[in-house]
Amino acid sequence: MLALAATALWLGILTSISPCPLATNVAAMGFIGRRTDSARGALWIGVLYTLGRALAYAVLGMLVVNGLLAFPPSRSGCKPT
Repeated sequence: MLALAATALWLGILTSISPCPLATNVAAMGFIGRRTDSARGALWIGVLYTLGRALAYAVLGMLVVNGLLAFPPSRSGCKPT
C-alpha cells in the first residue's frame, strides 16, 4: 500500500512539471498577478487558483478510481494478490 501511494505521488509530481501544465500555470499566474494591485492580493489569488486546480484533479481522480472499481472481478482464474 505504501509503494502504491509513493508511486501515485511520484507520478503526480512528474505530471505537474510536464510542459503543458507548467505553461498553463505560468500563463494563469501572470494573468492573475497583472489584475491585482498588491503583491499580497496576487499571492492569495494564486493560492486559491492552486487549491482549485488541486481540487479539480482530486475529484477527477476519485471519479476515475470509482469507475475502475465498478468493474466486476476478472474470471480468468488468476487471483489478485
